[in-house]
Amino acid sequence: MRPHTGVSFLALFVAAFSFASCTKPADKAAETGEAKATAAQVTPGAVNSDVLKALTAEQQAAVRALIRDELVANPEILLEAQRAFETKQARLQNEKVAAAFKTLKSEHAQFSFGPANAKITVIEFFDYKCGFCHAAQGWVANLMQTRKDIRVIFKELPILSENSTIAAKAAIAAHNQGKYLPMHNALMTAQGDLNPEQIFQIAASIGLNVPKLKADMEKPQVEATLTGMREQATNLNIGGTPGFVINGKLVSGFNQEELENALATAGVDVSNPPPVPGQKKS
Repeated sequence: MRPHTGVSFLALFVAAFSFASCTKPADKAAETGEAKATAAQVTPGAVNSDVLKALTAEQQAAVRALIRDELVANPEILLEAQRAFETKQARLQNEKVAAAFKTLKSEHAQFSFGPANAKITVIEFFDYKCGFCHAAQGWVANLMQTRKDIRVIFKELPILSENSTIAAKAAIAAHNQGKYLPMHNALMTAQGDLNPEQIFQIAASIGLNVPKLKADMEKPQVEATLTGMREQATNLNIGGTPGFVINGKLVSGFNQEELENALATAGVDVSNPPPVPGQKKS
């Protein structure tokens, strides 16, 4: 008679899949204290330990054989589980972004362009050395020129290299001379390695006082601004660029169709949703 292992099989299968899905090292930028605490509370090892205590050696062998046979016969199970996991993670992340939207619009939002009371707010996290950010530049610039109902907020997120950080600091410091946007556009359309020499040549070409720019880049306010933007991205698990937030909806990467769809449904500020019919608004 085959041992009854339905519940144990399910628990061990979940535990086994959890190990398989955690082989990629976590990005330090996304490893928040909250994530660490969650991982500490529920671990595959703990699930395995509890299940194994309830099984005999014969039952353990039977469960392992069932798992192996099922995965060999139907390997698409792992793909289905992975897709379900990714869908759930995306939903949870979007809920987190939506809840933080009001803060994103108000904190470290000095590099904003368009009406303050605009119906739609587009926030972009970017890196000046990111090719996809460069590809998105034309789309963003066109929004700023043609859509009077949109406010665009730029958030520096240098993650690719040290030159990325230097470029970000140069753009932030250019704000002191009233030239953040010209500097941003020039850096985003620049070709080449974007090393310090090139960054300062670009600054000079748009009329910035380069000695003043260099001095301003060393000021604590510039570092504090950059740190604040990085922390916002980390808290929302935005570890890649570009990352767009459109009225609280996150769109990762430059997918123009997805971005256009997000704009089309962005009529309501999700950080302050309308009350449910019959429910009083607090």
